[in-house]
Amino acid sequence: MSREFSAKMLVVLLRIFGGSMMFALIAVIMPDSWLQLAVAEVEPMTPVAVLVEYLARGWSAFYFMLGGLIWLFSTDLPRYAIAGKWVGFCYVVISGGAMAIAGWYAVSNSEWEKPWFFWVVLFNLTCGFTLGFMIFLLYRKLLPEWEAQHSE
Repeated sequence: MSREFSAKMLVVLLRIFGGSMMFALIAVIMPDSWLQLAVAEVEPMTPVAVLVEYLARGWSAFYFMLGGLIWLFSTDLPRYAIAGKWVGFCYVVISGGAMAIAGWYAVSNSEWEKPWFFWVVLFNLTCGFTLGFMIFLLYRKLLPEWEAQHSE
């Protein structure tokens, strides 16, 4: 795989990753009735009080901001290489660890009937791990060339 193709692939991955995270803005500004409906679907009988609303909207705002940063990383790969590689590494470690914990919990509690939301979370973790791993590897491949160009 050529370096030019790797750089283009990295831009595409960063834009898919960052762009999809920016959809979290919807959860920040959605009406309270939508949040109540979503919470009732995932965890029936859970009251949507201040803490639940704060966490749902706060984490969504965080995801939106992080997605925006990841999108910005795609605009100048060499300049943001260290930060982009760090984000990829963090996604590998955090998503990989969470997948291991979720897998261990699911296997050790075989009589536990996994709700549909468990599979959604596991899919989300798998996507984060896979994209983070690919982003980390592409940065790792391209970074030495950029450092060599910078030192000249």
